[in-house]
Amino acid sequence: MKSQAFSQSVDQGFSQRKTRSVRLRNEFVRVGLAECLSTYVMMVFGLGSVAQVVTGQGAFGHYISINLGFGLGVAMGIHVGGKVSGAHMNAAVSFAMCVFGRLVWKMLPLYVFSQLVGSFLAAGTVYAVYYEAIHDYCGGNLTVTGVKATAGIFATYPAPYLSLLGGFIDQVFGTAMLLLCLVALSDQRNKPAAAGNEPAIVGLLVLLIGISLGSNSGYAINPTRDIGPRLFTAMAGWGADVFRSGNGWWWVPIVAPTIGGVLGAGLYKVLVELHHPPISDTCTGLERLKETASMEKQKSDCDVCV
Repeated sequence: MKSQAFSQSVDQGFSQRKTRSVRLRNEFVRVGLAECLSTYVMMVFGLGSVAQVVTGQGAFGHYISINLGFGLGVAMGIHVGGKVSGAHMNAAVSFAMCVFGRLVWKMLPLYVFSQLVGSFLAAGTVYAVYYEAIHDYCGGNLTVTGVKATAGIFATYPAPYLSLLGGFIDQVFGTAMLLLCLVALSDQRNKPAAAGNEPAIVGLLVLLIGISLGSNSGYAINPTRDIGPRLFTAMAGWGADVFRSGNGWWWVPIVAPTIGGVLGAGLYKVLVELHHPPISDTCTGLERLKETASMEKQKSDCDVCV
């Protein structure tokens, strides 16, 4: 018995040493990989839902299916990388977090690059999975506009009636609502999302934006979500039309969400967060400690994403 116990102890120790030997200790690498994978997961489910609706011609889902696909995809992405990178999955979120001091600026290029790689790879994966369905649907003619257009599976394009100015306002407002609500959900001195429920709540927020603000231009509200797949389609056969279509629409989902994110987060701070009462001098030591811990959690909280 003693020999068996000793043998098990040795095996466990060896297993632990093997596990430790492959663990990445570099924070930049760990954060980058987690952000890339969480973005990949979110985008595979989101783009996959669009591909299924388009190629199925209504037989396998409708517009609400796309909203659900992205909403649930966001929730799964947060579970994948939330405690490592914060699972922003959105350059507008990362930029706003830097502006308001929740993320150091030196990390921004890493987040943006990781999100771009994750989005690009997700587009490639969905194209591979639905390759035959896409070519059967469009007859092998990969087009950006027209009755059998398929570029919209991967990147966003404006509705025919939408002007560039209207689309710009649409993206600024949609992203502003996203960040306003994300900052509110992480405000520990207001009514934050219950611990452990953040992924589901943020997923519902994305679903809400999709079903209320999505018809004008597909609610990109995310620069890296749009440009990564757009670059993929340009390389995969759709060509330069992905940048020319919609009067050169491609830059709107990059610039407008970046502005809108800062405006939305700033609006919440100016109208709500800055006016929280200070910690009362009459609080007990325990209450003061809890309040301070709550504020520190909010300051360091990165579980605001999309």
